[in-house]
Amino acid sequence: MKKCIFMLLLIVFLGVPAHAQKPEVVIGPGLNTGRTEYHQDWDRALSADSCYIITGLYYVDSLYSITIPPGTIIKGDTASTLIISRGAQIHATGQPNNPIVFTSLKPRCTREPGDWGGVIILGRAPVNKYEPLIEGGIIGGSYGGSDPDDDSGEFCYVRIEYPGYRFQLNNEVNGLTMGGVGRGTELHHVQVSYSFDDSYEWFGGTVNAKYLVAYGGTDDEFDTDFGYQGLIQYCFGLRDRYYWDPTGQSNGFESDNDGSSSSTAEPHTAPKFSNVTLIGPRWGENCEDPPPGHSYQFSAVLRRSTQTSVYNSVIAGYPWGISNRDSYTHKFSVDGDLTWRDVSMAAHLQAPGEATIHEGDRWPGSPPCPPTGSYPDSVTWWFRSMNNNFDGGTCGTHVARYADDLGIYMPCELCPPQIPPGAPNPVPVVGSEPDVAGTNFVGLPEFFDSTSYRGAFDPTLPWIGQWTAGWTNFCPCATPYNEALSNTEDEIPGTGVLLQNYPNPFNPATIIRFSVPTTGHVTLKVFNVKGAEVATLINKKMESGTYEVPFNANHLNSGAYFYRLQGNGFEISNKMILLR
Repeated sequence: MKKCIFMLLLIVFLGVPAHAQKPEVVIGPGLNTGRTEYHQDWDRALSADSCYIITGLYYVDSLYSITIPPGTIIKGDTASTLIISRGAQIHATGQPNNPIVFTSLKPRCTREPGDWGGVIILGRAPVNKYEPLIEGGIIGGSYGGSDPDDDSGEFCYVRIEYPGYRFQLNNEVNGLTMGGVGRGTELHHVQVSYSFDDSYEWFGGTVNAKYLVAYGGTDDEFDTDFGYQGLIQYCFGLRDRYYWDPTGQSNGFESDNDGSSSSTAEPHTAPKFSNVTLIGPRWGENCEDPPPGHSYQFSAVLRRSTQTSVYNSVIAGYPWGISNRDSYTHKFSVDGDLTWRDVSMAAHLQAPGEATIHEGDRWPGSPPCPPTGSYPDSVTWWFRSMNNNFDGGTCGTHVARYADDLGIYMPCELCPPQIPPGAPNPVPVVGSEPDVAGTNFVGLPEFFDSTSYRGAFDPTLPWIGQWTAGWTNFCPCATPYNEALSNTEDEIPGTGVLLQNYPNPFNPATIIRFSVPTTGHVTLKVFNVKGAEVATLINKKMESGTYEVPFNANHLNSGAYFYRLQGNGFEISNKMILLR
């Protein structure tokens, strides 16, 4: 209970809204109906004034649509899954500070991966199999077709939390599953948190995407199969070391063409990712490893004739680097159909003499130059000068490195029971990694923004100023979605106490306005993002009332700061932005 109290305080501190209670509306076949099918055969529009509970296998049938406005909360009952059928559309368009949230029906502090199913979108874009069934046929609905511009609607500023219900062993729903989704679909600003299967999986299709977050998932972060050929830019994957796949491997990227290592099925799986930051479960040398028995393995598994390409990216915290599994995938890399360029890799279990590239089924021991092994050209491919990749080693050897070796600060605990919080900060220090080569987008579509940095985040901007600001949530287990907070020990202390500053952002001074509900000793302190105290503004007995106190930050650098007010029976925190 105490940890839950601290987590609830953290929600207030980070500015994630605790929504007021709204009437709850059950949609689908009804509570506790499991895999019972329900077919929406009309155009439906939800309302942000209600909180919805989705039940059963909820299909939006072909030719119909579901519209979800900004700020709508949808809670998933056990096994419930939203399926947008081939030919149907979803119009889910949140806003930067008012996202749409799909989450678990369970109360705060009790939510777990796999509490409900997830979201599945099926379209009519090309795939390399004939009329495949999504998710092994447990959930009905085939996908694919001949229209690469097919439009399944919009899915923007949306969070999906605690999905991945296990229907059978090794048969779970992903957080966001896309089958044959076309590039006429708008997909950006999506966060999948604590999925019990892959966070994102594309089965064929051509849909493009930007600004994706994969947080705390158990299986793979970004999985591509069956001829997916989309373009994706700005992805952030962050692992929680206490969650992994209990029956398989937990990798960063995973990509296949189809089920055969010698597959010539077309279209080939050949997506292009750019500006990706993947942080595995081991962030720094001083942070603990995942518990014994974990299944974390590779930064990327490339196999079964895939042609997945990655540019301008940073990967750290996984035990090993790239697993280039088979001869066909190896051939595509050497021939240039599979390109990894301007990528920094930090794999913490690799020691000097181990190669970044896993050659077939074994690691080459202390390879000479040029390296030898099952597919020696794979290591040569990684170190080609034109690729401009970096892993701390030379000529096929690797130096064990961590996320903090890349200039990335990460706390050793996610959503910790402390104030100020150890919030994630994956923004690298300026100059900590090599610049990109400058030719990485030659011949590539204009969809990609041209960037001079590696990874998902501009190193010249603070974490609070990145594209993740406002709509993401890195502590979803404690967020009170449409839940009343009673006058018991689990209530957030001080939520009725006024605490705000103006102007915000500010330079270099601001006024902090606050109210004291009861007479007593009061402290008002300011902290930086690492939790270090930078100023004490109030530390004395005060009468009840409303006050204003100036804060001059002319001695501080630009960035996010947090201020905390404590007194007799209350405690509340807020954030402010200094822009110099």
